[in-house]
Amino acid sequence: MSTGFNVLNGKKWVVCGDSFTNGLAQNAPIPEGPYRGQRSVYPYLIANRNDMEIVPFFEGGRTLAYPPEPGDFRNSLTAPGMPWNYQNIPEDADYITIYLGINDSHHAPRAFSGDGEDTTGKIPLGTLEDQTIHSFGGAWNVVLWWLVQNRPNAHVGIIVSNGVETEDYRKMTIAAARKYGFAYLDLNGDSHTPAMIRTVNPDVADFVKEALIHRWAVDYSGTLTGSRNTHPNDAAHLYESYVIEQFLRGI
Repeated sequence: MSTGFNVLNGKKWVVCGDSFTNGLAQNAPIPEGPYRGQRSVYPYLIANRNDMEIVPFFEGGRTLAYPPEPGDFRNSLTAPGMPWNYQNIPEDADYITIYLGINDSHHAPRAFSGDGEDTTGKIPLGTLEDQTIHSFGGAWNVVLWWLVQNRPNAHVGIIVSNGVETEDYRKMTIAAARKYGFAYLDLNGDSHTPAMIRTVNPDVADFVKEALIHRWAVDYSGTLTGSRNTHPNDAAHLYESYVIEQFLRGI
């Protein structure tokens, strides 16, 4: 093992995400190390390699925005009064990443999918001029401006979500990161990043997109669970963990 300086060693990392971060019961447990027994998903894999402290602001079905008429839905990073509300991100956080958007797209007024998760309450896409937590664009404005003002010393990175229903969510996330000067990592694939499962990048050929799902889906054929499940499998999390780890080192 290298004895050189490791910028990530011992750092506190607040991980904001949804089921593409939290994983599923089908993800195998980590066999050894500080996070032994946790699911083999990218945050714990990275933290295990670097002795980092994970603060888990992630859960399956989580959204960035909070529906204007939420009903009983509270699984949002911006849900008022919830322990996972963004304003509860610890003041001593060294790193903060936000990897959200899939479920916001599932809550869209004309959404056609849901990954089997609660889509109570509609969330409009909105624009980056919105100053509200009740649209996807507005929630980016509110959360990122709060981080600028209140967590000025944290290393903040935006992970552009794959798996969203339309490319509008990818574009909005990139635009938000650029507006606030935060580094971003596009898991849909760009000149610096390989495309991951369920990319919505139109530059990636459809047959490649299908090959990525075939390689990295929890249950590509539907033979294990009775229906096709295209959440990332262990191999997908391991692969992207090295990509995300390198991203963390650079922000």
